[in-house]
Amino acid sequence: MTPAMATMEKPSAEITPEAVADYQAAVWRDPIGWIYTVLGAELWGRQAEIAEAVRDHPRVAVRSANAIGKSFLAACLTTWFLEAHCPGYVITTSSAWRGIEKVLWPEIRRVIRRANYPMGGELLKTEWRRGDQWAAFGVSADQPENFAGFRTEGGVFVIVDEASAIEPEIMEAIIGLSASAGSRILLIGNPLRPSGPFYDAFKSPAWKCLHIGAMECPNVIARDEIIPGLATAEWVEERKLEWGESSPAYQARVLGEFPSEGEDCLIPLAWAEHAMETLAAPMGEKRMGVDVARFGNDRTVLAVRHGRVLTHIESYQGRDLMQTCGVVIATAQAQGIPPAQIYLDDGGLGGGVTDRLREQGFPIVAVNFGAQAREQQRFANCRSEMYWHLRDNMNPENPKSVQIPKRYSALAYECASMKYGYTSKGQIQIESKDNIRKRIGRSPDLADALALTFAPTRMAGMTRL
Repeated sequence: MTPAMATMEKPSAEITPEAVADYQAAVWRDPIGWIYTVLGAELWGRQAEIAEAVRDHPRVAVRSANAIGKSFLAACLTTWFLEAHCPGYVITTSSAWRGIEKVLWPEIRRVIRRANYPMGGELLKTEWRRGDQWAAFGVSADQPENFAGFRTEGGVFVIVDEASAIEPEIMEAIIGLSASAGSRILLIGNPLRPSGPFYDAFKSPAWKCLHIGAMECPNVIARDEIIPGLATAEWVEERKLEWGESSPAYQARVLGEFPSEGEDCLIPLAWAEHAMETLAAPMGEKRMGVDVARFGNDRTVLAVRHGRVLTHIESYQGRDLMQTCGVVIATAQAQGIPPAQIYLDDGGLGGGVTDRLREQGFPIVAVNFGAQAREQQRFANCRSEMYWHLRDNMNPENPKSVQIPKRYSALAYECASMKYGYTSKGQIQIESKDNIRKRIGRSPDLADALALTFAPTRMAGMTRL
């Protein structure tokens, strides 16, 4: 038998069922060789290890860093499993339909079209039909019922991309679907939350578990882009500087480790990730938060929120207070924000900015982070109350939760670095800026600016100039 049998569309009289079975068994035994010979693709070491794990184990879970070639590997494994199982189904899913439609299936189509041998079948946007009960599909993970009715004699292979966000009821449906002999499940993704079915898989003996950090990528080891598209040493260094090595984002997206989020985590990393998933049209009230730099490497940050959507951020260092006043006025005018909807941190050097704006008749809202909270029994100070409002507005269960464009990911991940505790009186108290600076290596200026846009009205620490 030759790889040309991959078509199997119009078998001739000489191709017996036994010959087909022998060919499929050979394909199954050697996923790496088949992918190399038929698809013309060479898997790097850890990708090859995953392919062999899928061959040898019914359930495989892989937690990984960004850019290790997850989608490409999933595409290769989709074609390989179908070649070895006729009849058979491959079901691809993800925490969001966008990931299936915009990331995984374009990769599947590309792999099929670039194969060294014609793969046959009808290739659609999120489907590949090769024959009766012989196909691959993209399936939405929004309803358990979506996974019903795909059983075949040859088994089912379910690939779950971005598996960290899969809900328990969806996981139950997937496990039920994969009960037949020969079936496989592959969970793969960044370990964004220390809870849920993906996290649980790494604590269960029923799963073959693998871990791939960015430091293992060939490009990072060689310090050169020898495999296009994979993580690079430069990218790792940039993330270290931008996020900090102790940040949840660095742990999950660079090290491939579940973030060490304790009960004192203000905004879970999964919430920050959710904020960047989709964007609604900006509408409603506009607000601007201004966090004024105090010293050293701190930044002055201006953040603009239009309704639930963050629409603008700018930051800078080294300008004096008068220049900052000019930037505030110019940005407010350019963004169409009334002065009464500008919330500026009045502590430290910020007081000089508010004084000058007062002289110019620019009626912003001055916010003193250290002042008493409106709900004094619940919050230790104004800053704690303001951040708790931000937390409530980043909760994915809030139908109007804040949305942050991915280009502002540094802000989202900074929010996920915040911690909180309680005073001796039982009041909620957000971690101080000094402690955060010591822990992550910088001041949370971006998060402070966003939090200011969620300052509740008539807060005790507010002054309208």
